[in-house]
Amino acid sequence: SAGCSNGHEPYSIALTILSMMPDAAERDIKILASDIDPNVVAFGRAGIYDENALEPVPRPMQQRWFRPAQGGLEVTDPMRELVSFRELNLIGAWPMRGGFDAIFCRNVTIYFDQPTREKIWHRFCQQLHPQGFLFMGHSERLTGAATKHLVYEGTTSYRRLEGEVA
Repeated sequence: SAGCSNGHEPYSIALTILSMMPDAAERDIKILASDIDPNVVAFGRAGIYDENALEPVPRPMQQRWFRPAQGGLEVTDPMRELVSFRELNLIGAWPMRGGFDAIFCRNVTIYFDQPTREKIWHRFCQQLHPQGFLFMGHSERLTGAATKHLVYEGTTSYRRLEGEVA
């Protein structure tokens, strides 16, 4: 989850995975949650959310995957085990070596100019496994070199094609 802000998206992904696969924390599944802002990274890492923020989450899921905490509800250990928070500047150096099955970067690149967006999309292609998915926001459009390596799959999703990405 690139540009994850306060952690709603990566924890939503974890919640979805755990709902379908309760033993996910015992498998080789990891969610990298990154943002440039150290304050929102710390907030997400703390994993405590106001109950109003969790209103869209069905009550049975809240009861299963969150526990009461001072100031709201806290994510449980199985969710924490899936999500790792890191500070990351999308236009700076990336410590990751690739190998992602999916990248979520929704409503982040709208804040960059077109050449920077194209550079970020291309870098995501380099990080994705072949057949991996890139999810972007409704207002974002894929352009540039990345279009050679990603095929449109739906409104906001693209799948990486086989082959090397230079």
